[in-house]
Amino acid sequence: MNDIDPRLSEHREDFVKYLRDQLVGPAIAEDETLVDPPDRRYLMGTLYPRGASLTKHSQNDGEQDFNEIAAGIGEEDGFADDPVAEANAWLPSSLGFSFFTNARHIEVTCEASRYVTSRDGGRRSWQRQPRLSATETISVEQTTPVPVLDGHGRLHVRWRPFGRGYLVTCVLANAHDEEESSHKDRDLMLFQAELRATTIGGTIREYPSTRLNSRDEEEQELRVQYQHILTRAVGHGCAVEWDEDSEEVTTVRAQIMPSQVVEHIKPDGPKNLSVLNLAYLSRPELTVDDLRTGLHSFVLGYREWCDTQRSDAATLDSWASAPAARILKRIDTALHRMESGVRALTASTPAGAQAREAFRLANRAMALQMLHSCPELAGRRRKRDGEVLELTEPPAHYAWHPFQLAYFLLVVEGLMNPEHEDRKTVDLIWFPTGGGKTEAYLLTACFEILWRRLRFGAAGGGTAVLSRYTLSLLTTQQFQRTATAICALEYIRAGHDGPLSHDLGEEPISIGLWVGKDTTPNKIAAARDELSVLKQMNQPDDRFLLERCPWCGTEIVPARQGQDKDFGIKADGVTTSFFCPRGTCIFHDRLPVSVVDEQIYEEPPTFVLGTVDKFARLAWEPKAGNLFGRNGTRKPSLVIQDELHLLAGPLGTTVGLYESAILELCAWGGTVPKVIASTATIRRSQEQVRSLYGRPAQLFPPAGMKAGHSYFASPDKEKPGRLYVGVMAQGHTASTSTVHVGAAALQAPKEICDDDALRDTYWTVVAYHNSLRELGRTVTIARDDIPARLEHLTNDATRRRTLNEDSVLELTSNIPRAVQPRLLERLGKHFKERDSISFLATTNMLSVGVDVPRLGLMLMNGQPKTTSEYIQATSRVGRRHVPGLIVTLFRSSKPRDRSHYESFGIYHRSLYRHVEPTSVTPWSMPSRKRALHAVLTILVRHGLGLSAENRAGEILDHPDGVARVRELIVDHVRRADPMEANDAAEKLDSLIETWQQEAEIARGDGSRLYYQPQGRLHTSLLTDFGKQGGIWETPQSMRNVDRECLIAVRGA
Repeated sequence: MNDIDPRLSEHREDFVKYLRDQLVGPAIAEDETLVDPPDRRYLMGTLYPRGASLTKHSQNDGEQDFNEIAAGIGEEDGFADDPVAEANAWLPSSLGFSFFTNARHIEVTCEASRYVTSRDGGRRSWQRQPRLSATETISVEQTTPVPVLDGHGRLHVRWRPFGRGYLVTCVLANAHDEEESSHKDRDLMLFQAELRATTIGGTIREYPSTRLNSRDEEEQELRVQYQHILTRAVGHGCAVEWDEDSEEVTTVRAQIMPSQVVEHIKPDGPKNLSVLNLAYLSRPELTVDDLRTGLHSFVLGYREWCDTQRSDAATLDSWASAPAARILKRIDTALHRMESGVRALTASTPAGAQAREAFRLANRAMALQMLHSCPELAGRRRKRDGEVLELTEPPAHYAWHPFQLAYFLLVVEGLMNPEHEDRKTVDLIWFPTGGGKTEAYLLTACFEILWRRLRFGAAGGGTAVLSRYTLSLLTTQQFQRTATAICALEYIRAGHDGPLSHDLGEEPISIGLWVGKDTTPNKIAAARDELSVLKQMNQPDDRFLLERCPWCGTEIVPARQGQDKDFGIKADGVTTSFFCPRGTCIFHDRLPVSVVDEQIYEEPPTFVLGTVDKFARLAWEPKAGNLFGRNGTRKPSLVIQDELHLLAGPLGTTVGLYESAILELCAWGGTVPKVIASTATIRRSQEQVRSLYGRPAQLFPPAGMKAGHSYFASPDKEKPGRLYVGVMAQGHTASTSTVHVGAAALQAPKEICDDDALRDTYWTVVAYHNSLRELGRTVTIARDDIPARLEHLTNDATRRRTLNEDSVLELTSNIPRAVQPRLLERLGKHFKERDSISFLATTNMLSVGVDVPRLGLMLMNGQPKTTSEYIQATSRVGRRHVPGLIVTLFRSSKPRDRSHYESFGIYHRSLYRHVEPTSVTPWSMPSRKRALHAVLTILVRHGLGLSAENRAGEILDHPDGVARVRELIVDHVRRADPMEANDAAEKLDSLIETWQQEAEIARGDGSRLYYQPQGRLHTSLLTDFGKQGGIWETPQSMRNVDRECLIAVRGA
């Protein structure tokens, strides 16, 4: 694909030009004649006569579903003679922009086109007239509107003194009134309107903003880091652009269909150091001196970069000194921790030697993981008897990105020494999507698993790592990658990679997927029944989720109905297990993988991977406590949270509550676990992490003085960035906009080239939605209206794009979980392959963790609620060789959409600056009321050893243990949210008292108190939401945070 990279950028430019021609015009020629009314053919760039009625306009055009909330009806828009207000009207009669300048004269150029109606025997057509253009020089003394464009337009320029210059507003307005014609007359409209202004004897300065005076410390730091990106102007009814590469800006232009390239951020830093090479780090003969020298050299480069940042900070203005000092302090902290990590790893002590061996084997495991993740092996599924390469030795060029090795050095001392202060710091990897965060924390996890076994022998077994994700689709995708790393560790432990100098124990290194019953069977008996059903299906699905062997790629479940030997699952009602159906695979006898809850509890896996809400089951499951150490094994010592930014709102609040129980269970024996996390988008991470975990946070790699540059990361100048294009069809409904843009996007590949490789890059349209309701409307449009629209775009049937029913699909929570992996597989198919997809309507299920390299085009249906979601969602396209293209459809009825459209360029040049802080309040009163009793239950049940169903009443026999649980929870609240500590303590006392009273009543009646309902004869502690039979309504999932109720409307 690399050989066509230059053509790909040109192809994307041609694609956008085709869209512009279809949406703004002219689409056919400069002197085109249209058979469709021009205001129906072109959705953007139209200036209507003043006073035009939207309702009448939309109804006459057949847009009957106009039901949007009108924008532009506020108090500021009530002035009939305000040209800016007219730019915000539904049928806009003007467009313009405002800027700040020290000039007293400007040159304004405006252009527009007219279409004149002609009739021929009852048939109407519209002839495009010669382009109208006018250039006027306007001085500060000019106060009256200037007639332009042969009297069809009117130029308004308003000067307002501000500081040492002027705020100038330039507006091009339609000079006509709707009343000038007795019927709807398109001859009065102006099309393809353009406006630009150039200062004379001065420049355009930074546009004033309240953000410049913010007292928020993080906002001040962002101002330092983004001081090279300045807002020069704001649009009114349009976007505005200027030459951003010029030091002195003198010209600004209105842009109807704005576009902006957002550069990829690539891993950076030293490239050729031997300590970055996995083969080098895996060598048994690597001496401690050579390792120390290499690592010191690696860290020295970061120290030198730190010195340059300090020099840069010294040149900043005085207002920037305090925020710059905070930025430098974080860099210094990271540097000192990395240097300390090198010393710990290369220490001449038994612990140092064991850590080096764990590090060596972890690098070997990750090299094997990378090898077996390639398409020739486990990276692609293949049939049992299909060909597979016999590869055993990873290529010598496998190397870490510098930030991945640096992150390991940052955390290693905290992993080795439980008493070290870094152990209680949450180390958060902050890197754009696709940058390699997963590999960074997999290396850390491999090290921790090996370190425990080398350091503590058999006691180092059991569950070592808890890893959580927020979405089941993301969880199962990561499951395949992580399973390959675990197979590599087990391959090494079993001696298949050669004799070991240190024993890694008899207990297999394994992975368990702990998710809901809608995703995998939760009971062994259910697994047997599901397997029987699976073997009878013509097209077996992926209900067991492990779709292929993590080592060789052989499919665990065949794509078509097969023989028993084609299935790599054993489920006899007594036990369940996976194996590779290929007889030559090293894991033909058994794969170290579990997905059934009962099996996970019986044989706790080394690495447990699950969704965050699954941990709510800890209050309900008597055997779930086995994950926290049993038979003398240590408790989990590493907790991983991926996509931390998704833990926001109600879900994040509930997770934070349960997190206290999970962390305290891990620390029950006295050794606190290390917590690491990753995200691509976050603001105010300290506050969020403290609320969730009651711990401080370290963001890594810390940003430098310039946004996007952190020594370990920099903008990628060689790879084309993602191109964002803005579309706001004013005067048309959202449905009409979707039809026109969707049809043009689908037709473009057929129109602009004949090369199949190029066509495939933007063949599949991914339509992203913010709600299921909007998605449902789009799916209907894609199956009915868009095919009809395609008929209008070309008369050449041979070049017309067709959409069949099976090529239009949706990816939402409505799709059965077992079907989703096959759907993702179809997304990766070339457009000429069978079962390829043309149009995919999706929600935020796609926004995190989905990696389909082929996808290049996304229609963003409305601005998402958060910038974080916008970044995550749009990062799903253009991930590899295909330059990403995102067309955002803004709704002119929504003020927030309009604001993003009018500030399109500056918003996209500083996307990460606009990420909103997330809010979690785990210890607030409503949250405590909902689930504090679940936290208490978990710690009593699994911490005090009262796990059996009938032992809830034995709380009376453990007063000291209950007092300890209470104190642990209250201490956690003091760290996470001190203001709520006293109220939480009072609530806990009340809960404990209630529990003890119920236990005494049950004991007095000669009965027992149970955790779960056992029928009417026994009292139980817990019950489902909305159900009778228990004392406390308790969630079974962290997403069950709202109660449903029926509302009866009377007197209507």
